[in-house]
Amino acid sequence: MKKWGKRQNPQTDAFDALNVNPMDLYKNFSVMSEYMTSMGRIKPRSVTGLRPVNQRKIAKALRRAIGMGLMPSVHRHPEILAAEMRARMEGPGGF
Repeated sequence: MKKWGKRQNPQTDAFDALNVNPMDLYKNFSVMSEYMTSMGRIKPRSVTGLRPVNQRKIAKALRRAIGMGLMPSVHRHPEILAAEMRARMEGPGGF
């Protein structure tokens, strides 16, 4: 094995191994967060290691959870949010 080798993706589909339908897990925040990036985007199949069928199902489950408000659609750094609020307060319209 190389010292700086590329990280291996999972070879088996986790949902097939557990015989679970990804669409049934849309309410499970911990499972759904494994398939989202820190910026709220759905991870690609090359990273998750899922079969195409299960990748589509997990993507649909994530979109369903976001639509229901169970998962955040966008993650933003608190410092960025604070800077935007300061700019709004000091801006021409203000509050």
